[in-house]
Formats: sequence, C-alpha cells, structure tokens
Amino acid sequence: MKEYEKYTRKEMSDIAKKEGFVFVETSRGDNYIIKKSDICDFIIQESERQGHSVDIKMYVPNPGIEKPFLTTIGWFIDRINQKYRKEIIDRLIKLQTFQIKPKNVKIFNNDIFCKMSLGELGEEQGKALQFDKFFKKYYEDEEEMEAE
Repeated sequence: MKEYEKYTRKEMSDIAKKEGFVFVETSRGDNYIIKKSDICDFIIQESERQGHSVDIKMYVPNPGIEKPFLTTIGWFIDRINQKYRKEIIDRLIKLQTFQIKPKNVKIFNNDIFCKMSLGELGEEQGKALQFDKFFKKYYEDEEEMEAE
C-alpha cells in the first residue's frame, strides 16, 4: 500500500497559519492531519488505498468542538456540516465520477506535529488562532450536522 508523502515542519507551520488543517480518523485506526483544501482528494485516495472499505471522520482543530464535521462511508459522504457541504460537493462528485483526477495529497508528520510549538501552529490553547477565518462559518446558526 502506497504511503503518503509528509510535509516538513516549515510547510506544516505555513499551512496551519495560512490555510488550515483538519484531523482525520479512519475506521482502520489511522490518524492523519491534512490540509483543509485536500479533504476531497484525501477522501478519494484513502478510500482507494483501503479498497473502499474505510470510513473517515474529520475534526476541526478546536477542543471545544468534539463532533466530526464530516464523516464518510468509503468515499461517500455519510454526514456533513451543511455549510461545508456546499464548499466541497462539486469537487468530490467530479472525483468520484472520474471527471478529474485527485491531486497528490501529503500529510502532516504526526511525530513532528506533536513537538511543534503553539507559535509554529498558529494556536492558542489547542485552538487555531485562525479558526474563525477557516472554520467558524460552518458552525454559525446551524444544526451541528445533518444527514446527507
């Protein structure tokens, strides 16, 4: 099974501060950290890597929000924060129907990530300082998650 390439410490810091990242947990017991913009491509690639027999949960970097904002069954969305659904559905459908190819997804190096300072991660007490910019809109005035 092909392994994912990993970001350098500097790349992880830049992503955390400029773009945002999400935590990923799979039904196979794997834990990843990926760029927010790679979510669709990661869903497709991880599902294919695991023979379409893996479920995925994705979490935002905020200890105050414990529920995943997105879950999958294979490469199909099971539950999703509805405001986020609008942002990803077009790309995900194009990937699922082979209209476009997934971009190469890299992951954070979990060992290095755990040793990074809050300053490097743009965090304060585990919450991304850019949380409002990257994620808050998905949690304003909505029911936590709705079924697909």
